Amino acid sequence: MPYSEGAHSNFVSSILAAASLIRMNSAVYFFMFYPEMSLPRVDLCGKTAIVTGANSGIGYECANTLASMGAHVILACRNLTKGQEAARKIRTETGNDKVQAEVLDCASFESVEAFVERWNERESKAIDILINNAGAFTHTLQLTPDGYEQTYQTNHLSHVMLTLSLLNRGYLSSNARIVSVSSNMYYESDAIDPSTADNSDIIAKHGGKFGTFISFSDMTQMYHRSKASQAIWSMVLQRELAKTERWKDITVHSCHPGCVKSSIWSQPEGAGAAVGLLEKALFTLGATTGISSEQGAVVPVWLATAAEPASPELRGMFWDRMKWNWGRANITNSVMVVGD
Repeated sequence: MPYSEGAHSNFVSSILAAASLIRMNSAVYFFMFYPEMSLPRVDLCGKTAIVTGANSGIGYECANTLASMGAHVILACRNLTKGQEAARKIRTETGNDKVQAEVLDCASFESVEAFVERWNERESKAIDILINNAGAFTHTLQLTPDGYEQTYQTNHLSHVMLTLSLLNRGYLSSNARIVSVSSNMYYESDAIDPSTADNSDIIAKHGGKFGTFISFSDMTQMYHRSKASQAIWSMVLQRELAKTERWKDITVHSCHPGCVKSSIWSQPEGAGAAVGLLEKALFTLGATTGISSEQGAVVPVWLATAAEPASPELRGMFWDRMKWNWGRANITNSVMVVGD
């Protein structure tokens, strides 16, 4: 693995991580000079995949691509109507009638639990691919019904609950792939500390007044932390599964999908509520430039289907454009406490 506690000094690790970040950001800012990525064709007939947040954007394109390869695909979406519309569209485009939508709201543990319970009622329960893609990026401080800050629960905690619930019930196949769609913004996070990873310090800063419009810096810091938590937890999960006989062949990865033109940049409760000139310029740039959602789905689907990332020596990595990246030591040194 490209990270091992104590293998390098923080200084050396920081240099290696900086090199990875420079390479990733070069693809963000100079994407027009990079060739489009292509996927090897993999026969997924007989395989079952779940993609969260799959009614639009990257999640939709992941589901569409997996369906085109013959997989039975479940679009796990907060809004069932939108999910069903997306599923119908994928069935039409791919000719694969094994595409369905299910309700899954990652801002609610009750919804996650209900999804798992419904899965238990299925005749065929084996899951071969799980892509944890659903996400939130909000300009308003929100509390979920479970008492957590919304960005943290939606992007990270509910996916932890979903993954572990499916795993512990034996629904994930012995060689399943688990992919978390993170972001290169994970490198911008402060050190992950159990006392602040849930953004409790930002909540306290605003006096616990939920519904409060928060600053650009607070908004992005919450997002950075959630994406760092995803990446680090993926590493932790891979290490723990590798120690077991039952789950040692499961592959876990996280990735940066690229800077994608998607609705996340214009959502009225999130980036669309930008007020500062620089902030508006950045989000407008994100909404109008960058790579397509189809290209944004390439790396997650590649990690979920290709042979190379399933190699034992490459598991548990953070990826961009089909290349693994070094993690930041000051974030990753807390690797054994995040996700406990």
